[in-house]
Order: sequence, then C-alpha cells, then structure tokens
Amino acid sequence: MPYLKLNKSLKLHKDKCWSLDVSKDVLATGSADRKIKLVDLNDFQLIDELDDTAHKKAVRSVAWRPNSNILAAGSFDSTISIWGRDDNGYSSSETDLLAIIEGHENEVKSVSWSHSGYYLATCSRDKSIWIWETDEMGEDFECISVLQEHSQDIKHVIWHPSTNILASSSYDDTIRVWKEYDDDLECCAVLTGHQGTVWCSGFEASESVIRLCSCSDDATVRIWKCVDENPDTNEQEWIQEATLPAVHTRAIYSVSWSKDGIIASAGSDGILAVYKETDGNWELLARHEFAHGIYEVNVVKWVELSGRPALVTGGDDGCINIWELVI
Repeated sequence: MPYLKLNKSLKLHKDKCWSLDVSKDVLATGSADRKIKLVDLNDFQLIDELDDTAHKKAVRSVAWRPNSNILAAGSFDSTISIWGRDDNGYSSSETDLLAIIEGHENEVKSVSWSHSGYYLATCSRDKSIWIWETDEMGEDFECISVLQEHSQDIKHVIWHPSTNILASSSYDDTIRVWKEYDDDLECCAVLTGHQGTVWCSGFEASESVIRLCSCSDDATVRIWKCVDENPDTNEQEWIQEATLPAVHTRAIYSVSWSKDGIIASAGSDGILAVYKETDGNWELLARHEFAHGIYEVNVVKWVELSGRPALVTGGDDGCINIWELVI
C-alpha cells in the first residue's frame, strides 16, 4: 500500500508559512512573519534570509522565474518585490532587491510567472489581476493589462506550463481562464461548480490536452477539461471531468499536479493526500493525517530532489516538511 513518508521537517518561520517554490534545488518560502528564506535542498541548510524591511506585512506568495535566479514575492502590503541572485553558485551568492512593484490597492495574494519568464501575473484582494511584462534582467516591469472580471477577492493565479493561458481562483467560487487575444489577455471561460471559495488551481503538464485541477472551501478537488475552442471569439468550452475521492473534511487550500500525473492536496484539516488516475478514473493513492501536527497546511507542491519527485508542504506551524511517496 503506497504511503507518504516524512523525510525532513524544517522549522523556518515564527509564524504561518504561506507559500513556497523550488528552483535549482533552492527552496524559497514566504511567511506571515514577513520573512523570505532560501534553503539548499541538497543539504537542507539555510543559505539566505532576505531583507524583511522590503515588506511591511506578511509575504503571501513566492515564485521563482523559470530558468533563472530571480524570485518574485507578493505581500499583504499590496506590493511585489523582485529579488536576484548572481550565477556564482547558490551557496556563495548574495541576493539583491531588484525592484518593488506597486499598483494593487490591497493585499497581493498570489504571484506567478509565465513559462517564458517574460510575464508576471499578480492578483489581489482588490479583485484585479495585473499582468506585468519584464526584461531579461528582471529589473524593469511594465503593466500591460489589468483584468477585473472577478466579483470578489482573487486568491490564486497560475500560468499553464507551456502556453500563455492563465487560471485565476476566487472568493466568488469561480475559476476564470484567460488567454491571449488581440494582443491582450481576455477571459475565455468561467468554471463554475465549486460551492465555496476556490483557493488554488494547477494545470496538467500536457501539451495535447488542457486540464486543470482546483480546490475549494467545499472540501473537494475537481478536474476540468477544455473540450472546444472558438478561434474567432477566443471562447473555450470546459467541462467538469471529475471530482476526486472525498478525503478532506474542511477547506482545501492547495493542489499541485506533478509531471507524472499525480495530484496532491492539502488544507485546513491537516490532511495531505495524493491521487492517481487509472483508465480515466481517479483513486486515492495515499493520505497522511496531521501532516503538520495540529496545524493547518497552507501549501503543497511537487518538486524534484536529486532527480526524484518529492512533495513539500508549508503550515501554520512555520515548518516546511519534505515528503516522499513510497510505492
């Protein structure tokens, strides 16, 4: 029977860990204590703690720019900070503040880079998504679009791993899908079905079909599939393809879809769960209760460690836990 094995627990923060991301074996974390920390996942050593005067409130989201040493962080102080490290090797590198981006009127809830690294999406409690275009150095940012079709607080944004399609999750119980059209991003679909706030979504790593998983206050994880597209109007038709087996008892805050097609979920009930699709049917592969003790789990993400898939979670206890799926 497959199970989840806890390989390492790192007490990094004095308050809730909200977000994490991994690039080149370096883990970045963001916390309610305003700190951003960098950890080398080869030896689990803390290699940097970024200047916490850059933000006046909690750091809600962190994201590495693809194939680079540039990190974006969104804060409840309504700003986004951009950080860069040199190429001399992470263990000896210094991290510099490259830019502070302003524009949102309220808390920034999520930041996400496009697959090319030239677009940064940010979303906020102000019900807007801003699309920023940047240069190769990541020092200059220009807002090229403001998307304002959600009726409530936007919790999360995520780009498709290989195309310029963006998904946004909201307190208004919907997911909106955005796609390039006439040199702008336009809403091409609204996904409805969740009976509560949608906290997070994640795309499948496939170029042949577009699918998305999502999680909600309604304690469900759902799979959505794009089945048709009208190139003249840019509209897409999506269906709800599946609801994953019921595991969680309370709000699910985070989902992550691995390159191998396995979905992980975590939330306020402290449960970490993984699901696998077999012949079109989804089944629970493994679950672990009290993944962060008595605390809520805010984020889960699939990463690669030494070439092998692993799960990383962050919780209200300020800890980062690294998990192995043992099959």
